[in-house]
Amino acid sequence: MERLIIHYSIIILLATSKMFAQDYNKDAFLKDYSGEMIITTQVRGERNKAILRGTEADKNREFVLKNYTGIQPSIYPAWDGGFWPKKKPSSLENFKVETAFLNELVNWGVENEFHIMHHCLIFPNKYFPSWFSKTNYSASELEFIIEKFITEVINSNDNKNKVDVFNVINEIFAMGKSGKYRVSGDEKEDCKWMDMGFEQDMSGLKGEQKINEEHPVFVRKVFEIASNLTDAKLEIRDFNIAFGGKKADGVYQLIKHLKNTGVRVDAVGFQCHLNAGLNYNYENLRKNILRFIDLGVEVYITELDVGLNLWGQGDNRKKVSDVIKTEADWEWFFEEQNKIYYNLVKTAKEAGVKIISDWGFRDDIPYGGWRKDQKAWMVNKDYSRKGAYYAVLKALYDTEKIKLANSVE
Repeated sequence: MERLIIHYSIIILLATSKMFAQDYNKDAFLKDYSGEMIITTQVRGERNKAILRGTEADKNREFVLKNYTGIQPSIYPAWDGGFWPKKKPSSLENFKVETAFLNELVNWGVENEFHIMHHCLIFPNKYFPSWFSKTNYSASELEFIIEKFITEVINSNDNKNKVDVFNVINEIFAMGKSGKYRVSGDEKEDCKWMDMGFEQDMSGLKGEQKINEEHPVFVRKVFEIASNLTDAKLEIRDFNIAFGGKKADGVYQLIKHLKNTGVRVDAVGFQCHLNAGLNYNYENLRKNILRFIDLGVEVYITELDVGLNLWGQGDNRKKVSDVIKTEADWEWFFEEQNKIYYNLVKTAKEAGVKIISDWGFRDDIPYGGWRKDQKAWMVNKDYSRKGAYYAVLKALYDTEKIKLANSVE
């Protein structure tokens, strides 16, 4: 029987390798060349990126079904008809969680045999209703809210068995690149969950590798609660960590600390909101992916898009018109965008990333103004393919071809 299985596997590899020996087909779809890696896209119930309702939902569904092997339903506590009540409940006992939007998206994904990555459970304050930020809660009350929220989301609709990955923690590190944590009460960095206290670092790291002396208690609590409710993969995610640096070191230390204290953490997500014109070090990306894999967690690219470098706060934030003034400027941008998409996807896939998830696929007006008018995605408003789409397609093809050739050898 074992010989038969090995023989059958060789036949499959040879057949697949023969397919990839053929010329690259630009009319193929993304999932045709994704291989074992899961390729997903962010979806929502309504408004932009809608796959359930809306004037363009049918076209969005068609595109998603043709191109992806997974979806990333994104429902926030305060947005998209969010989980949390808009008004402060009269008591914590009356705190209710609304999961209808998420459940619809999950069920659609299950019906179409998609891998499902849920985003997200616990964020800093800006993603929650304003009443939460304005209310003083004790550590025990915050723990009650966390447990009630997570339990209802995971248990509702049998999501504990339907969802493959829960992004349980997102963006708890400070906005810069220091690797330090957000703080409670700060206007920009506010994260009320920090009021639950801190615990001593047990990572075993020393010297420059040790970014923080202690870690937020709520992080351990969140992972423990989720772990007791589901066998799905549990992911921690943040931005400015994909290419290494102090912030990536902080995330690495936190995961090592959690693992050393017996807490299950299955994956780390690298947000990749990248910018044309910046020089990214893809060798650093590769090394960073491999060190997290060696730590015992899967690595995901979770929020991929490539726009313009307009970052800043308030009056310091640039507009598209400040950077793009002529058609030649747009030509430069698209050329840079294509290179970044290709190199990011190729490097990630070669290094062993399990999931790549874009942050939308179509150049429409994103919800909340995210990267508005930056043309940061892979297809035009009319769903025609841009150079960025072909760059991703070619990156998937090239890496899969090499992988299969090596397998046969």
